[in-house]
Order: sequence, then structure tokens, then C-alpha cells
Amino acid sequence: MPEGADAVIMVEETKSDDAGVRIYAEAAEGQNIRYAGEDVREGDLVIRAGTLLRPAETGMLSALGRSFVKVYQKPLVALIATGDELVDIDGAASPGKIVSSNSYSLAAQVMECGGIPLQLGIAKDNMDDLAEKFRDALRADVIVSSAGVSVGDYDFVKDVMKDIGINIDFWQVAERPGKPMTFGARGGRPVFGLPGNPVSSMITFEQYVRPTILKMTGHENIFRRTIRAKLTENIKKKKGLRYFIRGRVKRQEGGFVAEATGEQGSGILKSMVLANGIIVIPEDVDFVKAGSEVMVQLLDNSQDFTKEPEYLND
Repeated sequence: MPEGADAVIMVEETKSDDAGVRIYAEAAEGQNIRYAGEDVREGDLVIRAGTLLRPAETGMLSALGRSFVKVYQKPLVALIATGDELVDIDGAASPGKIVSSNSYSLAAQVMECGGIPLQLGIAKDNMDDLAEKFRDALRADVIVSSAGVSVGDYDFVKDVMKDIGINIDFWQVAERPGKPMTFGARGGRPVFGLPGNPVSSMITFEQYVRPTILKMTGHENIFRRTIRAKLTENIKKKKGLRYFIRGRVKRQEGGFVAEATGEQGSGILKSMVLANGIIVIPEDVDFVKAGSEVMVQLLDNSQDFTKEPEYLND
């Protein structure tokens, strides 16, 4: 500002020519002036440690001349699919073979929460091949396998984890889907053995792996946002297990309502496709009546509960 000036007139309210500048609007003291410190004052805490750098934070850092800041490194997450029945997405389909969809859903989940997926491919149902994949995975910050953690003849994941020095902290969780889950660690590196069924794999990732990755990257809010919603239907369940039911949440006058996305089998991936929330039913109940309030973990980041579910075409 020139010395003595106390207002700025917008150029749209002026006209200039050889004779000078004509001003067509009155000026009030302080008009159109941006004062030093009106955005950020000396000593202000501008961006707190642990803050996600969105476009606004990035712009503020540049405005403050901070070309370098300390950030958390994105963890490398090794993904191992197991099973003789699995083929890659472009593999030859044949009787008794299925596409390893977990390889892709888990990779997408890793990226969604800020990790870097490292696809190590499909391990055959034998100790040697599985051990080779796990040893290769030790270069990553987090290891996630799917399948091979139950009690079948070819479920070798727990044995292989022990053989290569991974200390197993627990096996099996009182939940559905996702009961046969294994967790361990080696040298501070978390190792998750997730179930093989597609929905079980995604749900256990949501509950255990996602918060771990977020914690490793400095986040404080590591769990999904939750709301209370009224059920539109009765739900029966087995007592002693926590149920994670794929649901559709809608906004209703005075709150939210939630309904299941159809059949809830652990192999029905469409139940996840149609879900924008996970309805959580506690262990100590075996029946929840329609109209009861339940907790729902929100999966829909847009928070737009006005849209109807879009069904997949054949």
C-alpha cells in the first residue's frame, strides 16, 4: 500500500485513459485491504502434527514457504494369496479354478488407507511354496495373506509363520465373518493371516489391518466413523460371536435406518458391493428386533445416504 492510502478500489469500478484514472465508486476506510496477520498470526499453530495433508494444507504450507516437511512414509504391504484352486485375473478358467479376487480387493483396501500394495502372487498349497512367499514378504512393512488359516488338510499358514520366526499372538476371533484369523509379528512387523472367503477377507482387513496401517502413518482417527441407525428388519444370530453385517444406510427424518444387503454368506462379494456400512451386532445377543438401534461403521466416504444401491448388470 502506498503511504497514506487506507482503501483499495476494484479495477472494475474505474476507468483509465491518457488523462488519468476515473473512479466511479466511493471508498470506505479499510475497503478491500488484506491486513497482515488476518490469515495466520505470528505464533499461531497452523497445521498440527498428524494432520492429513489435503489440498488446503498443501496450499498453506506453500504460502508459508515450507517446501519440505516431515511426513510418515507409506508402509509397503505384502499381499499373499494361497490356494491351488486360484488363478490370476487373466489366467485360464477351468473347472475347479477361481479367480483370486482377494488379491485385488485387498490391494484396493491397502491403497484406500494409504499403504502401498506389494503383490507377491499366489502360493500353492504346500509348505515350501508358501514359505518362499512369506520369506519374500519380509522385505515389506506389513504382511497380509489370505486363506490357509483354518483347520483343513492344506491350511499351512500358521505352521509356515512359526517356521520362519513369526511369533503368533492369536488364532481365531469370536466374530462372523472372519473367525479363522491369525495375527503375529516378527521384528515389529505385523503379520495378518486373513480367511480366504472374499467377504471374510475384506471384513477382517477393515477391522484389523486398516487401523494398523493408519496408525503406522500417523493418523489419530484410525477407525471408521460410526452412527446409530434403526434396523428395518429382524436379525437372528449365534450368541457368542460378534456379527459384521453388510448393510445399506439411508438418512431418514430424525436419523438413519439400516438394512442388510441381502444374503450374508462369506462368499457373497455382492453384499460388500452394495454396502455403504457395516452393521455391528454384539456377541451377547442372539436376536435384534426391527426398529432397534444398532451401531454402523460407515464405508461410504461421500456420506451421501440418499442414493439407492446400484445393482450390477449381468
